[in-house]
Amino acid sequence: MGLRRAELKQSSLDSFISRRNPSREDHPQPTDHHQTSDHPRTPLQIHGGESEAAAEYERARTENIRRNRDFLLTLGISRGVHAPRSDSRPQAKRKVFPRECPVSSVLPLRRSARKRSFSAPSIEIEPAAPQSPVFVDSSVFQYACKRNNAPADRLPPLESSPSSSSSCSSPVLGFRVTGKTLQSRSLAKIYTLDARHVNDERVLIAAGGHGGVISVFGVDENSDCEEGLSQEEIESPLLSWKASKSWISGVFFVDDNPMLMISSSNDGKIVVWDVGRQPFVDSLEMSWSPPSVDEAAGLHSGGIFSMHHLGHAIVTGSKDSCVVISNFSGGRLEMERKIYGHHSGVIRSVCFRETKDIIADCGGDGCVCILDGRLSEPCTLTIESTHETHINSLEWCPSDRNILLTASKDPVLRLYDIRNHAKPVQEFQGHVQSSTGICSQIYRPAFVNNGFMIATPGEGSQKISIYAVDSGTLVSKGMIGYDANLVFLPGENNGKSHLWTAGKQINQLRSVKFGELNGSSKFDSDCGVAAQVF
Repeated sequence: MGLRRAELKQSSLDSFISRRNPSREDHPQPTDHHQTSDHPRTPLQIHGGESEAAAEYERARTENIRRNRDFLLTLGISRGVHAPRSDSRPQAKRKVFPRECPVSSVLPLRRSARKRSFSAPSIEIEPAAPQSPVFVDSSVFQYACKRNNAPADRLPPLESSPSSSSSCSSPVLGFRVTGKTLQSRSLAKIYTLDARHVNDERVLIAAGGHGGVISVFGVDENSDCEEGLSQEEIESPLLSWKASKSWISGVFFVDDNPMLMISSSNDGKIVVWDVGRQPFVDSLEMSWSPPSVDEAAGLHSGGIFSMHHLGHAIVTGSKDSCVVISNFSGGRLEMERKIYGHHSGVIRSVCFRETKDIIADCGGDGCVCILDGRLSEPCTLTIESTHETHINSLEWCPSDRNILLTASKDPVLRLYDIRNHAKPVQEFQGHVQSSTGICSQIYRPAFVNNGFMIATPGEGSQKISIYAVDSGTLVSKGMIGYDANLVFLPGENNGKSHLWTAGKQINQLRSVKFGELNGSSKFDSDCGVAAQVF
C-alpha cells in the first residue's frame, strides 16, 4: 500500500514539473548503474527528486499569491491583503493587564449560569377549606324509630330502663336459646356487651372487642321468640366501625338517650359516639364511623381495662393501677377524682355498688378493694382472695349488696361477704371442662334471677351453667355450641328476662319460669329442668 502511494505522489509531481519545465524530457536524468529503466523506483530512490519538486511548487505558489495581491491593489482593494506568512514568524507577546481591585457592590458576582443553582419560584397556594363529611340518619336510628312496622321520623318515648334488681313475679326455672344469631364479620371476639330497650319490642345490642371494632345490632324480641325460628340464621349488625387502634374494653348506651354510646379502649381513651348518625354513602368520609361527640384521652396513663356506669357516673380501671371517676353531663366528659396506690398491678374490673360513692375493684395482684369516693383515704377494705391467678371480673349481688362475685382464670367462682371476708362464703365449680386447669381466656359470669342464681360460661364445655347462690349447687347446664366469653343480663322487660351470651357471636336466651312449661315437656333427671330448657 505504501509503495502505491509513493508511485501516485511521484506521478503527480512529475506531471507538474513537466508542465513547468517542458525541456526536461529532452534532457533525461542520469540513472544509477545498478538500476535500469525497466525497474520501478522505490521511495528511497525518489527522495531527492521529491524535495526539488516541493521547493519548485512552493516558489510557484508564492509567485501566484504575489500576482493576485498586485492585481487586488490595482483595483483599490487593500483590506485583507497580507504578505505570505513565513514559517519563522515572531511570537506575539501576551499582554499583561494590571490586576484590578474588586469593586464592592450589593449585587452578587456574576458566575456561569451552568454552575448557578436556581430555586423553583415559591407559589403560595391557599389550602382548601376542609369539607365536613355529610352525615345522615343511621340505620340504628331508623331501626329504633320504627314501631309495629310503621315509619317514624323521631324516636318513640323512651321506656324506663329495666333493672336487674326488679322483683320477679315467679322464680326462673332456666333459659332457652331463642332468636337469631348475631354476628359481625369484622368482630372476631367480643369482650364487652350492652343492651338497651328502645320500646317494648325492639332492643339495641352494642358489642365491642378485638381489633377495636364496635358493632350495633337490632333485635325484635317478639318476632325472634316465634316458634320455628332457627338459631342458625345470622343477623348482621346495623352499624359496625373501627373505634380504636386497640381492643375495646367497655361499651354502654347512655340511659336517657340510646343514640349516644360511650366506649373505652386499651389505648386509654373514652369516646362518646352519636350512633344515630352515619356518613352519607357518596360523601368524602371513607369510614362508616359515626361522629364522636366528645373524647377524653388523658384520664389514664395506660390502657383502660374495664369500665362501669351508674346513670351518668362512669368509673374506669386501668393498667396504670388507677381508678378514675368521671361524669357525663351536657355532652361532655369530666373527671371528678382519681384514686391510686391501693393496687400493685393492673386494675382489671370495677363496679359501682348502688350509689356512685361505693366502688369495688380487683386487679392483677389478686386483691379486691372497696373504695369510698367521699373519703380522703378511699380504700376502706382490702380482700386477699384465694384465686390462683389474678382476678378478672367482679359484680355486686342484686339481692344482697354485701356479696361480691369474683372470677379469675382458675375454674372456680367465689362469693365474698365484705362483712366477713376471711374466706369465701360460696364456691362454684364444674362449669369448666374437667381436663382444663387454668383457663386460657378471660370469662365473665353474671347474677341472674334477681341475684338468686349465677350464669357462667366454661372453657371447653361450649355450655352455659346455672348455679344456685344459696346452696352453691349446679341447677342446670345447656349447650350453646361455642365457648362464650361472657354472659350479660340487662334486666326484665314486661316481666321477661333475656340473657345474652357472647364470644365469637351473640345469642339470646329467654328465661323460662315455673308455670310456663307445657305438658309435653319432659324433665332431665340430671339437671332437674325441662329438656328444651337449661
